[in-house]
Amino acid sequence: MNTYLMFILLAMSMSFVTAKEKSPWMIRFSNNDKISGFLESITNDLLVWKSPALAENTSFFLKSVLDLKIAADEPESTAKHEASITLTNGDIIRGQLASVAEGSVELDTWFAGRIKFNRLMIRDVRVSERVNFIYHGPTGIGDWEQSGEKPAWSYLNSSFRSNAAGSIARNVNLPDESSIAFDASWDDSFVLKLNFFSGDLTSDRPSTGYEMTIQNRSINLRNCKSNKVIGHTLNAVTLQENKKAHIEIRASLRSGKICLFVDRQIIDVWTDPDVILTDISQCIHFTSQNEFPVEISRIEVSAWDGDVGQLPDPQLRGGIRQFGNLGDDDAEGMDDETDASNPDEKPNTERMELRNGDSIEGQVISIVDGVINVKTPFREVKLPIEALRSVALKPVELERCKRENGDVRAWFPDGSSMVFRLDRLIGNKISGTSQNFGKTEFEITAFNRIEFNIYDPKSE
Repeated sequence: MNTYLMFILLAMSMSFVTAKEKSPWMIRFSNNDKISGFLESITNDLLVWKSPALAENTSFFLKSVLDLKIAADEPESTAKHEASITLTNGDIIRGQLASVAEGSVELDTWFAGRIKFNRLMIRDVRVSERVNFIYHGPTGIGDWEQSGEKPAWSYLNSSFRSNAAGSIARNVNLPDESSIAFDASWDDSFVLKLNFFSGDLTSDRPSTGYEMTIQNRSINLRNCKSNKVIGHTLNAVTLQENKKAHIEIRASLRSGKICLFVDRQIIDVWTDPDVILTDISQCIHFTSQNEFPVEISRIEVSAWDGDVGQLPDPQLRGGIRQFGNLGDDDAEGMDDETDASNPDEKPNTERMELRNGDSIEGQVISIVDGVINVKTPFREVKLPIEALRSVALKPVELERCKRENGDVRAWFPDGSSMVFRLDRLIGNKISGTSQNFGKTEFEITAFNRIEFNIYDPKSE
């Protein structure tokens, strides 16, 4: 394989360059050799590759292929909401909620039409108002700036991974009122600095904007120009107890309000009394510590309306009361009380969270034209789907789909992925099968990467 590929690369350097009607794809083999080109056909054991470097279309056994990188192409959407289904195998699929029944949940997707998911395989259904993102990624590392002589961050599978102390930064054109959200995962302790509204991309300690320092459950916020500490909390308990989290910072240069959310729960709200619009830029930084590697994915930057909405609970269970001390009446009985913080207690799956912080109890009757009809103990309630944050499903004993020969893992540009058994390529659609959703055809350009031999330890 190596000798043949060396000949190919030499031929490419001496031959022609075709017109770039579309971005070429890339096939990577288990020995890390690569060939750019386009996919001609594929089955569950054979791939046919077309490349200007090859004299003719060439077949390769999939057992020798590590992955296929694709030029993803997602069309614009006018949908008002986005639903995310998390499956028991860890897959996440996004689309618009079409129906909720006793045995299934259906999503309308742009890449596969309507998909029906088996209720036994669904761990969670979340709903969010669809946002016009200013930045959504990462999709690469070339347009990010790293501090120091040696890069501290690398890019793989739509994620940034730290391997040393240092920052990675980018101008994302932050508006005066912004939301910055991302997923983080870590192995040991979670230590990370996030700078926003900064102007110096090359520094891991910029002198403008704000710096939020996260050390497990402890969060510290300061104004970088004045070096003044704006706020501190110890209430991010989940960052100490878990190995991953969804984090969102909402910040306003008009009101000086800065809000922190962890796993969509508000942790604290701070106000900068010295907020000014001068000397403020539009960059964000992620800064790691060498001994605490971290992975960052699903970075989403959007405008914020400045409405704080919900406020944090001053007595977060397991956290620290921010102002005042516990009275005798408050302290008495707390050790004996059991509540939702008890990990052995199952959540109430009959209640649906609303975007404004309220919740309702009931069952979904129908979904028509973006309006969900919920039967509550008192009456039927109709709501726009985007008003929901979660959807109640009938409690069941969850199952996990079987692993099949020919399973692939297909990655979406936002960092989520799904596993299915690959059958074949039909035009621009790839056919796959899974216990999660049956037999389905996908637009292949919905994915930016497809992994093969995913259960083979040597392919890691």
